[in-house]
Amino acid sequence: MGTIVQLKAYGKNLEGTVKEAFTLIDHLEQKMSLNIEGSEINQVNNLAGQKGFQASDDTYLVIDKALNYAKLSQGSFDPSIGPVVKLWGIGSEKQRVPSKEELAAKLKLVDYRQIQLNPDNKSISLTTEGMILDVGGIAKGYAADKVIEFLKSQGVKSAYVSLGGNVSVLGTKPDGSNWKVGIQDPKAKSRGEVVGVVSLKDKTVVTSGNYERYFIEDGVRYHHILNPKTGYPAKNGVISATIIAESSFDADALSTAVYILGIKHGLELVNQLDGIEAILITEENQIYVTANLKDKFKLTKKNKYTLAN
Repeated sequence: MGTIVQLKAYGKNLEGTVKEAFTLIDHLEQKMSLNIEGSEINQVNNLAGQKGFQASDDTYLVIDKALNYAKLSQGSFDPSIGPVVKLWGIGSEKQRVPSKEELAAKLKLVDYRQIQLNPDNKSISLTTEGMILDVGGIAKGYAADKVIEFLKSQGVKSAYVSLGGNVSVLGTKPDGSNWKVGIQDPKAKSRGEVVGVVSLKDKTVVTSGNYERYFIEDGVRYHHILNPKTGYPAKNGVISATIIAESSFDADALSTAVYILGIKHGLELVNQLDGIEAILITEENQIYVTANLKDKFKLTKKNKYTLAN
């Protein structure tokens, strides 16, 4: 998953259950990671321009949902972003700023409309050679939901799972109070410094931020949230986009889409979806909180950030 996974479940004799949950995450990673040679995603990519690959239900569902959010966000979220992601190599030893010519060539391969699904046999095909699927912006959310679903099936009533910027909570804390989930301060020098806290039960909190993976070259910060339309890191004033929802699967894709769309269009998208809330932080230290979340969000860094009306 390219991140640290933390899982805590409350109850008696749950060691085996927690181990099984980690096995489940590993199982999904084996199917969907670009970094695992024989993964299903890589098998789809290897057959690009030739024929489809018959995927498991898990991988097929993830691509189907990814395409749904690609359409909803008019391509701001695009699972075919792989060629551009590879070119930048952010977070790897090969990270660099590509030339405009290189980007222009790779952008021709980014188009979610060229991903074809066959529901009859669960096959996924890419119409053009060189296309690369990358589900890094949605697979963690799917995994988090599957873990919560599994824990519920085992009778667990109180738990949380954290996969990097994805946090899902099951029920309430053991004492019956709501979970308190901190929203990372995107401008803090160290991880763990929060800008505010949100109080929740049975929800997921997913954040996309420019502080997660990036490199600095000639004084410019290049982060990993790439705009599929330009090929460059998204730059529109937003430096952190948090989505709060019941499903981490939905929230994961949406946090990326909303980050790329920016304040106006991002909030327009969130407001047309039921049960979805957002917290957006801008370069100018403004925090936008959607209406139904205002009473659940507590700003802790009042001397640094202000709530936008």
